[in-house]
Amino acid sequence: METLVKTKPQLTPEEQIKHLQTKGIKFNYISEEDALSYLSENNNYFKLRSYRKSFAKYIGGPKDGKYIDLDFAMLKDLAIIDMRLRNVLLLMSLDIEHFEKVRLLKYISESTDDGYNIVDCYLKKLKQTDDDPSNDYTPYNSLMHEIHRNKDSEYCGGIIRTYDGKYPVWAFVEIVPFGSFLNFLGFCADYFQEECFKTDFFLLKDVKRIRNVTAHNNCLIYNLKPNTTKYHTNNNVTRFLSDPKFGISKSSRQRKMSNSALNDIVTLIYTYVRIVKSSGVLNARRNNLNESIKRCYKNIDYYNDNDTILSAFNFLKKVIDNAFET
Repeated sequence: METLVKTKPQLTPEEQIKHLQTKGIKFNYISEEDALSYLSENNNYFKLRSYRKSFAKYIGGPKDGKYIDLDFAMLKDLAIIDMRLRNVLLLMSLDIEHFEKVRLLKYISESTDDGYNIVDCYLKKLKQTDDDPSNDYTPYNSLMHEIHRNKDSEYCGGIIRTYDGKYPVWAFVEIVPFGSFLNFLGFCADYFQEECFKTDFFLLKDVKRIRNVTAHNNCLIYNLKPNTTKYHTNNNVTRFLSDPKFGISKSSRQRKMSNSALNDIVTLIYTYVRIVKSSGVLNARRNNLNESIKRCYKNIDYYNDNDTILSAFNFLKKVIDNAFET
């Protein structure tokens, strides 16, 4: 028997506001007229309403299931904070990718490898893992399709055409997507038996999550409640946060890092200060982060009765204020 999926009708901006009001969302800090304009011109209703998850609901009584002290202006405020934070974190994830490539290429150039052999060994290993070479979706075939698809690109097509299948490592890392570079990094860590790159590999696997979120412009801090992450905090990050300079207790650290967004953000920041060595780039991103955290406090009075949001902002501020200090 076919299962029918219940669909929900698309609401007009006016209907969206009425629906929010049925959920207990107020319009005290912003008028319904201004909220209507914001929904029509500035943001997607589906995305905006996701930020409600950091707010508690009434349990029982006449207001059962409705949100406690949630105003539309708070949803708007969190959406703006999230957008600004995502923009900075995306830049940081791109910086990490760049400097990790520099780090890997420097290591290989100082080894006995000629730069071609390491790529050849990696591609041979990919082929060996293919159960069915005719399958277009095996790791090796998928990578080759990805490379060949960009053969006519104005930006990297020249590199692909120049080496035409026989890629030196300095060309290879420039033409593969981040996921493939990450797999290659893991291979190099094993090939050279280099613990530094093994550590970087596992950190970058975590960074990839937030890189994807920011690159696709998904909501990041829509739910700041604890116990939402499916991943364990990397041990290096745990040791990093236990430094007395942060002034974060063990219980507070564990609680905050059990949140998916906070865990990913802090992991990215730790990875950043570990890998990025340019003082100019470090200072620029520290300033970007400071501006983002400053924006968190613009309307901080909104959240005086919401410890979930208030404590999350305070936690991030402590991390950002101290992470770049050596």
